[in-house]
Amino acid sequence: MPVALLVVSFVVMVAYEAPEMIRQRQWGELALFIGLVLFAFTVSFLQVIGVSIPSPVKGIEYLTSRMLSLFQQAINR
Repeated sequence: MPVALLVVSFVVMVAYEAPEMIRQRQWGELALFIGLVLFAFTVSFLQVIGVSIPSPVKGIEYLTSRMLSLFQQAINR
């Protein structure tokens, strides 16, 4: 039942948003929208079926610490 509700909610969201983008010929926005919807649907589907999804916080912390160290190296030169 949760998977069916998830699919219905995403279909309704796309059916509501996409036709206006198509009418206005906003192809770039439509491509971005579809890409984000597919990503969100994939993550949501994995959560609904019980797959453990890692937190993005560790990756963000790693990237920010690396960037900070690069900036500190540039300042110290």
